[in-house]
Amino acid sequence: MNRNAFTLIEVLVSVAILAVVATGLFQISMNSKNNFAFLEQKARFDRLSSIPVMHNNEKYHHKEKTLFDFLRADYEIKKDEIRQFLKKEKISYEEEEYAKFAPFAESGDETDQNSLFAEDTGDEESTPSSQAADITLIFDKITVSDKHNATYVYKIKIQ
Repeated sequence: MNRNAFTLIEVLVSVAILAVVATGLFQISMNSKNNFAFLEQKARFDRLSSIPVMHNNEKYHHKEKTLFDFLRADYEIKKDEIRQFLKKEKISYEEEEYAKFAPFAESGDETDQNSLFAEDTGDEESTPSSQAADITLIFDKITVSDKHNATYVYKIKIQ
């Protein structure tokens, strides 16, 4: 038998295969668009959350403030659209002591010397020693969050 054309079944099978492939490609492109949108939103939030971390003030701890509150003391913002944008972005800012580490502390000090990230169980201030090389590292955990995102930053203070 001499065939010069495709049968109806062969055409329908090839159309079904192409439809499945097109559906898969469409889903992949939508997932990548969603991933890019999520990453763009996350990067935008990380950029905005750096404002309270860089301009921290103890009066803002454990409060919800606008980004304008963090910047208005340091900068004179003249453009109204920037000022309105900063006033609209509300950020919750919390700073707490995460751990304390005193590498040269005496054995009677209550600071846990075995673990760098052990929770502090002693007093806020370490006992002064007769050595001039008393160093205490205090790790603070800063949490910056808004309605949808949150980020954590760890700050080290040397006393």
